[in-house]
Order: sequence, then structure tokens, then C-alpha cells
Amino acid sequence: MLVSDLPPWLITTVAFVFGASWGSFFNVAIYRWPRGMSVVSPPSHCPSCRARIPGYRNLPILGYVLLRGKTACCGTKLSPRYPIVELLGAVICVAVAHRYILALDQETPLLHASLVALCYFIFAGGLLIATFVDLERMEIPDEVSLPGAALGLATAVYRGEPSVEDVVLGAGCAYLVIQVLFVWGYENVFGRRGMGEGDAKFMLMIGAFLGWRGAAFSLFAGAAQGIVVAAYGLLTGTPLGPDLDALDAEEEDEDEPEEDEEDSEPPPSWAGHIKLPFGPFLALGALEYLLFGDALIEAWFGLVARLLPA
Repeated sequence: MLVSDLPPWLITTVAFVFGASWGSFFNVAIYRWPRGMSVVSPPSHCPSCRARIPGYRNLPILGYVLLRGKTACCGTKLSPRYPIVELLGAVICVAVAHRYILALDQETPLLHASLVALCYFIFAGGLLIATFVDLERMEIPDEVSLPGAALGLATAVYRGEPSVEDVVLGAGCAYLVIQVLFVWGYENVFGRRGMGEGDAKFMLMIGAFLGWRGAAFSLFAGAAQGIVVAAYGLLTGTPLGPDLDALDAEEEDEDEPEEDEEDSEPPPSWAGHIKLPFGPFLALGALEYLLFGDALIEAWFGLVARLLPA
């Protein structure tokens, strides 16, 4: 069967439903992986009263709408993150299907194109999970980065582009640049880390799928977009990043004895520094390259050519 044998509307519809369904799993991973929980057991349950959620109430996107944003068992308000992630999963899956199936030569075997698209959707799903975990907890789960990097390296030959050499070089260099320069080197010079080890492993995964060009684009585009957001936060006084104090309080042992006020030391001052998770910007840059890489590179060099004197 060839790509031309199925109408585009059918491929788009299947991709939307498939992506939304996997969006439900992404939500489970976003909640459970940072807490060291299994994504398989126990089954889906209410975060408040722990009642099991039946499958017919777990419909992606529609379930949240029909329940009016509350659980059916105890009426607890549900986070809007649930339908947002499911909708993003659906939209990303449609975009990947258009880029890696519908945009191909119509004589391309459908099975091969679908499997390549599936690999890239898994990669994009990892980007989505890492984004929301980093936004909420300022960390990127190894459960995303390490299996993702392994999948990217293992499927490089099958995917064809970028080449195996580009993928190996991209994964290795991306990891080392972040780990050596922005983790170890930055800490030795400034006494604190510019980026975390989770970012280095995340770049390992990005390089394993996008090669060295995609990894470089993700890093520089992510930095540029992060600077814009950071500047906006500074100018408007908008708090950036997760509330780390609230997370620490949530995980703190209630039985731990409190220190005397006279003996306790004040927390280190981070005045002037912005606690902004970088993972979402790396993910955004990687997704931009995944879907529009060639067009973005051409537009960039075209802009540079126009700016340079003749």
C-alpha cells in the first residue's frame, strides 16, 4: 500500500485521534515519573479520593468537557493541563503525519512512512512530557531522555535522514557541550550551574533524532526564545519558573524537627538570577526543527544574506 492509497483526510483524522489518545498517557507520565511512580500500576484514579476512573470517563479532551472540569467521583477540580496536553498531542501528531507522510512522494510505501512518522511522534511526545514536567518541577525525567536517545540511535538507519554519522555526532556533541560547558564548567567559574544534567541528557535525545544540525538549532533557538521570555519577566515583574519552595514544602517530612530561628541560616541569595526552566525552550526549538527545519534554515540564511553588504 502506498501513501496515495489513503485520502489525506483519513490520515489526518487517524493522526488526531491517535495523538489525543496518547496525550492521555503523556498526562500520566507528567504526573507520575517525577514522583517515582509507575505509569502502568495502579490504573488511572482520582488524585483526590483515589477512586478508579472507568475507561468511558477517560476520553481524551471530551472527558474533561463532559465532566465540566471536575471529577465524577468527588467533584474535585481537574487541572486544565489534562485537555491541553491531549490537544497538543493530537495537533503534534497531525503535524508529524503531514510532514512525514502526506508531504512525501505519493509512491512512498505507506508502512515505511507511517513507522518513520511514529518514531518522530514518540520523540515529540517526549518533548511534550519533558516540557510540562520541567515547567512544574524544574527537572527533566531520565525516563524521557535516556530511552528517547536509545530509540533515536536505534532507528537512525531506518529513518534515513539525518544520517547515522550525523545522529551519533549530534547526540555525543550535544550532551558533552551542555555537560562540560554549562554544568561542570559554569559551576566551577560561577559557583552555580548554568544548566542541569537533565538538560544535557535531554540534548542527547534531541541530537539522537535530529543530528548535529538539529541539536545546534534547538540549543540556539531555545536560548533566543528563552531570553525573550526572561526579558519579559524582568520587565513586567512576572514570576518565572515553578514555585520551588512549594515543591520542597510538599515533599518535606512532616516529622522533621524544626531548627531554632537563632541557629538557622538564611537560604542562599539568588537575587538577580532567574530560575527559568530551559527544557521547554529546548523542546520548542527541537519541535520547530522537526517540523520546519529546512524552511527555517533557508529563511535564516536568506535573512543573513540580505543583511550583509553586497
